[in-house]
Amino acid sequence: MCATIGHVRIVVDSSTLISLAWAGQLPLLGCAPVALVIPAEVRREVVDEGLARGYPDAAAIESTVKVIADAGRSEELRDLPVDDAVLVRAREHGVLLTNDLALGRRALNTGVRWLRTADFIVLCVRSGGLERLRGVAAVKALRAAGRITEELLDAYLEELP
Repeated sequence: MCATIGHVRIVVDSSTLISLAWAGQLPLLGCAPVALVIPAEVRREVVDEGLARGYPDAAAIESTVKVIADAGRSEELRDLPVDDAVLVRAREHGVLLTNDLALGRRALNTGVRWLRTADFIVLCVRSGGLERLRGVAAVKALRAAGRITEELLDAYLEELP
């Protein structure tokens, strides 16, 4: 695990957890140079509902996220759709990690910084928490899992130092 960058906290959405799971890259969450926050609403969506529906990636996600901070679930968020609750949490912390284009754009429109999963991998490499070759393999795994396009793969590979 690398040193954290200041007091930055990134709110992680379900799409990133699913992308990393499908690509076999969930351990990368441990390379974060920042504190990660997974809202209770996201845990419920990807772990509880995923396990109930028999999704094989739900168990892997559960074992990975159990050690990551929980943003808590407050009463004022309980009736909100998951994406709305995630946006509230992201506004509290200032950064959202998601592959959901609509959610990412909504975050940007409210002044929240938006990172995609591959951006997170680049951040880990650039901060020294992940070796370049491991970062290249991780971005390629996202492509192989169908989570990024060939064009995005090329662009992200160029960003890796």
